[in-house]
Amino acid sequence: MKQSNFRRTAFALAGVSLTIALSACGGGDGDPGGTTPQAAAQQCATNGTCTPSGPTVNQPVAAICPSVLDFNTTYTGGSGAGEFVKIQLDSTKGTYRIQFLESPVPQTTADIYPTRAGVTVTGTMSHPTRPLPTEAQNNCAYELKTATASDGKSQALIDPANPPILFVGNGVAGGGIPGATIKYNGLGGTDAVPGFGAIPATTFAMYPVLAFAETETDFSKVAGSYNVLGYHLIPSGGDPVSTDHFVPTVANKVETINADGTCTVASGNCVTTGKAWKLRAGTDGAFESFDSSGLKPYPFFFTQTFAAGNQTLAKGVLIVGKLEGKLVPLLVRVGYARVDFSDLTNIILSVDDESGIALLSPTTATTATALKGGYIGSGSDFRYVASSLHDNVGAWLDPQDPSLTPIGGFQMDLTQATRPGVVTTVDNSGQTGALITTGPVYAHLFGNAASPTFRVSAVANR
Repeated sequence: MKQSNFRRTAFALAGVSLTIALSACGGGDGDPGGTTPQAAAQQCATNGTCTPSGPTVNQPVAAICPSVLDFNTTYTGGSGAGEFVKIQLDSTKGTYRIQFLESPVPQTTADIYPTRAGVTVTGTMSHPTRPLPTEAQNNCAYELKTATASDGKSQALIDPANPPILFVGNGVAGGGIPGATIKYNGLGGTDAVPGFGAIPATTFAMYPVLAFAETETDFSKVAGSYNVLGYHLIPSGGDPVSTDHFVPTVANKVETINADGTCTVASGNCVTTGKAWKLRAGTDGAFESFDSSGLKPYPFFFTQTFAAGNQTLAKGVLIVGKLEGKLVPLLVRVGYARVDFSDLTNIILSVDDESGIALLSPTTATTATALKGGYIGSGSDFRYVASSLHDNVGAWLDPQDPSLTPIGGFQMDLTQATRPGVVTTVDNSGQTGALITTGPVYAHLFGNAASPTFRVSAVANR
């Protein structure tokens, strides 16, 4: 096969019309849509021909978010840390509020429990210090500047060098929220001499997040067969004597969620449901899978868990966003870790700290037309990435780079030979991945098993 000519692909990114040159990996001058992942991998890895390049042209755009935001709108969703959150923004006052309804993130770096669950963080915000390319984009992006916890002690990290930024569209908010430092000296350990089960200090400048202005609470509308694509992180490594920490683990499978909240799967165990899903108490706008007795523990992606016996209090939260008339199920696993030997009559040893998120999508084939658009989001690499999907090609950009210079790209195999709704991808280095979409949101898992990357992005413009 000879290298094909560059093809110019027009796409929209956050309401901005762009024109970039995308190289097609097809044979000769044929349609790149017919390229197989294997052929694409060979050519892209050898020739780098999928790398987006070329000039960009901005055109006038319409507003992509409400002109005024206030606390009357609440975005309900989940973070990559395995948190269930509610977000409110006031664009006039330049303030925000984030409620952590469920969280495995410790209040302080001195211990792993209690967590910042039940804590509300408030602070100030402004449009990004590094502006986005257009006024329309910038007007819908908010950089969090300060953070104050309601309990006066829970950590909510704001790193000026890499601040949390929320990108707001009509009905969705994504990007990043305040981070934290995770550290545990272990039983009998100190800073100088770690003890049993110690976890080295690791700082997360922000946690990726996706949240919705409207959610579905009628489970009969949610039940169905789904592709599940997700990413979790395990601070403990899943073993008290492990030398590996913050171990990633992923899922890429299909499961059926039944009308009664239970889950069935063709083989193996379900990762989406432990105890049957039930609507959370109050007006949370989400479902919960949790068994306080520990007899039906919430499932995990990894091969093992650190928990003593079945006494794990990890739980699942299912937030089903409603966007563009479509349901967008976002699944959060809230890990649990508590070790307390201070009272020898009531020893507590329960560590099931695997936490993270997953996106669910229908097990029906998608199309280039359904995927086409400009998106923005964040992921396990803790970067904000804009992307364009057009025909069978995807392009990545830094949304805060005014030059809009592409930073990478990938091809998509729309034959969906693995299973309907799962699009195989190949990036410029030849690494494969999987992409699923539901409504105006897509999730992309790619890279090698030891260090995978998982991103969730919401559409900014079609």
